[in-house]
Amino acid sequence: MPFDLSFGSIFNMLENAIGVASQRQNTISSNISNLETPGYKPKDIDFKAAMAKAIGSESQIGLSKTDVGHIDSYSGSNQEAEAFEEESEWNGVNYVSIDKMVNKMTENNLIYKTAAEVMLRKISLIKEVIREGGR
Repeated sequence: MPFDLSFGSIFNMLENAIGVASQRQNTISSNISNLETPGYKPKDIDFKAAMAKAIGSESQIGLSKTDVGHIDSYSGSNQEAEAFEEESEWNGVNYVSIDKMVNKMTENNLIYKTAAEVMLRKISLIKEVIREGGR
């Protein structure tokens, strides 16, 4: 299936990536805060699956808003990514491994920063085009 890489769809993809990374950060932070909770099982969000779902739902929506009274059909980053219980080893108190959580937090931080940086560069490109077009 060819994917339309128009300027708007790239912004939507970046917005979804930032939204999913933010949700995953909250989930990982919750795991760390429950580090000493007896029997706690850590949760995670599958970034790739959440992005695939967001991109798939975006490409299926082909409605356009022809009147101001119509409801928007956009369903981008408002969607919640589904968290699942992770399989991990028992450490005597619960199943949370601080090493795994720090690794996941670092990986997630990199995804978030990359998506934000790409979005900032796209916005600066638009600014430059507008500035140069006004001459």
